[in-house]
Amino acid sequence: MKSPQEKTATPSLADMDASLLPKQRDKRFDGYLKTAGIILATISFVLPFVMYYDVLNARPRPETSGVEVRDPLNRENQKVVRETRGKAASTLPNSGEELDPMTTATTSEQTADRLARIDDASKQPFPGKAKFLVREVVGGLVMIEDETGYWFVEKGSPLPDGSTLVAIQRGTTPGSWNIKTSDGDIIDRTF
Repeated sequence: MKSPQEKTATPSLADMDASLLPKQRDKRFDGYLKTAGIILATISFVLPFVMYYDVLNARPRPETSGVEVRDPLNRENQKVVRETRGKAASTLPNSGEELDPMTTATTSEQTADRLARIDDASKQPFPGKAKFLVREVVGGLVMIEDETGYWFVEKGSPLPDGSTLVAIQRGTTPGSWNIKTSDGDIIDRTF
C-alpha cells in the first residue's frame, strides 16, 4: 500500500485526464457583451433624433421688453418727404424738348404719307433718363432721392433710371462716396 505522501505526489490517471481537457468557458460574459453592444447601438441611433427635437424646445426664450422692433426698410406706411436743403435739383428729364405723341405701332399699310411721318419720328430725340441724387451711404445701403422721395438701395437693386446698382465706391476725397450703375455711369454723392 502506498503512503499518503505518495498518493499526493503521483497524480492518478483520472486527475491527469481532467487537467488535459480545456476548461469550459463561461458564456454569460459573452451575452453581457452582446447586450451592452445592442444597447449602445440603439442609443447611438436614437440620440440624434432626440437631440434635434429637444433643441427646438430647449432654446432659451428671451424675456420680452415690450419694445416693438421696427424694420427700417418696411415701406407700407411710407410718407414722401422732400428736403433739398436750399439746393434745387432738376429731376425732370429734358423738360425743354417736345415729344411727338405719334403712335409708333406698325401696320400693314405703308403709304408715302405714313413713311414720311415714320422718317420724321425716327429723328426725334429719346426722352432723357430719370435723374436721381445720391444722398448718403451707410452700411452697404445707399440713400437716393428722386422725384418721388427718398429710397434705400443696395447692390443689385434697380435704380430709377432703369439700371441696377453695381458697386458702392469711396470717392477721391476723404468722406466722399459714389455709385456705379450697370449703364457705366458713376454718380457722386450730393451734399
